[in-house]
Amino acid sequence: MKKDKQNTEDTSLTHLDIPQRRRIIKADEYAGKEHLLSVTMPDSVSIIKEYAFAGCHKLEKVKLSQRLKTIENDAFRDCYALESITLPEGLESIGNSAFMKCFALKSIVVPKSVKTIDDDAFGMCRGLRIRIPKETKVSELAFREGENYQIEKY
Repeated sequence: MKKDKQNTEDTSLTHLDIPQRRRIIKADEYAGKEHLLSVTMPDSVSIIKEYAFAGCHKLEKVKLSQRLKTIENDAFRDCYALESITLPEGLESIGNSAFMKCFALKSIVVPKSVKTIDDDAFGMCRGLRIRIPKETKVSELAFREGENYQIEKY
């Protein structure tokens, strides 16, 4: 674990491999890592806490855990360059502002396991094509202040 702490303090860190056996990405743990381009999570991670990666402006790609259950509020907020993220089957909730201002995110499929998408979850995104299960409870404000959304229910 000490090695992980050293890596997160490295301001030139461009790729992050979350250590095996981690179950939770802590609140604010990697927030504001300006040079971070990609993240790979082991399948042991089940929760991404609030603001975990917020403000990682250059973050482009994230490989999520296949056992992820919860993406909390603001987890990826202000990740302007985030282009690629696949939400795993088994994910249950997407918190407030989780992907707010992810301007480069153009396409996402919400798995059938997701029960709720909260306020501003995809707020201020631009040109996002999103597929959402008919059964998922989506806040009326989930897409607030965004532009050119294409929302498909399946």
